[in-house]
Amino acid sequence: MAKTWLIARHHFRQETGKRTFFFVLFSLPLFLALTIGLGFLFSRLAQESAVLGYVDQAGLLARMPPEEANDDIRLVSYDTREAARAALEAGQIDAFYLLPPDFVRQAELVYYERPPNEAVRRFEDAVRLNLLAGQSPEVAARLMSRPNVTVRVVESNREYAGGGPNAGDFVPLVAAVILSFLVMTTSGYVMSVIATEKENRTMEVVISSVSPGQMMAGKLLGALGIAAIQLAVWLAFLALALWAGRGLFQVDWLQDLAVSWRSVMAIAIVAIPFYFCLAALMTLVGTMLSDSQEANQAGGLFFIPLFLPFYLILPLAENPNGPLALALSLFPVTSVMTLAIRSLFIEIPAWQVAAAAGIALACGAVLVWLTGKALRMGMLRYGKRLGLRELFGGRVRA
Repeated sequence: MAKTWLIARHHFRQETGKRTFFFVLFSLPLFLALTIGLGFLFSRLAQESAVLGYVDQAGLLARMPPEEANDDIRLVSYDTREAARAALEAGQIDAFYLLPPDFVRQAELVYYERPPNEAVRRFEDAVRLNLLAGQSPEVAARLMSRPNVTVRVVESNREYAGGGPNAGDFVPLVAAVILSFLVMTTSGYVMSVIATEKENRTMEVVISSVSPGQMMAGKLLGALGIAAIQLAVWLAFLALALWAGRGLFQVDWLQDLAVSWRSVMAIAIVAIPFYFCLAALMTLVGTMLSDSQEANQAGGLFFIPLFLPFYLILPLAENPNGPLALALSLFPVTSVMTLAIRSLFIEIPAWQVAAAAGIALACGAVLVWLTGKALRMGMLRYGKRLGLRELFGGRVRA
């Protein structure tokens, strides 16, 4: 056990001391910060703003609704139609309403270009507020409130406030994406290191002192330590972004987070076996390659199966309980991402979560055993790639 910890500590210090580690450590937070910042900037630039005039010949509009913090819409009163038209022609207002003396329901809207819908709704709220002046505050508040739609899907036992998923519903998907990037970076370290050690023949010295199982356990423990640092930094950034979005920038989408903790727990249960299986698989690939250049090229190919569920999101959304969704949920490489996507539409059955975790754990154990076997066989093939037929057949050709 002491040798295993020694290998883990060496691998951890070796990788965290590189400049590339800090680049990878902060690249995802910086990319997300840039994306969120640009999205916030574009949303602010696209925010509707308008100046709407009105001529109240009916003497109705004695009160105005309170201004909302997230828009820039103003209502300006004019005494006569001619004054309002002059302001419209001068570009001081975008449009104006004319309320006749016998106003009941119909008002005339004059404009060159139709004003934004939010401005029209603001004026309608002003009219409704004054028409309800004689009602009790409770009745007026009820009639002034806009519809609150909640969609309940009986078949999948899901509920969506506001008619669709909110930010909290995407928490499992965000966790799955972070975990996938975590697997790619930390497991890629192990694969590259093993290929490099085989290339410079350091592996032969290591194997003469420890067993292949001890060496692989040490490499995986070192990778777990690297993953823990990356996860802590990324989670801290997400917490900071959430705080800034809710408090500093007042993003509406982040105000009322209704997180499905059942879906989050499902991702957490599958996450550790998933990481173990993928790390063992990438380590096995590293032992079968002949040099570090091949390892770097092979590492990029793992992005395709990891994010395959994203390319199939439409069929998964149309039939989240179908054969394709079930197959991808049980296949170790695609399990976490598929479960996260399906959690947007249904509650994942507990037996599927347990089955996905068990299959990933079993596959990881088999891959660790194959990795040890590949290491022993690879010692006889310096500079040559180990083929799958030789690995499973057990015979090595010189």
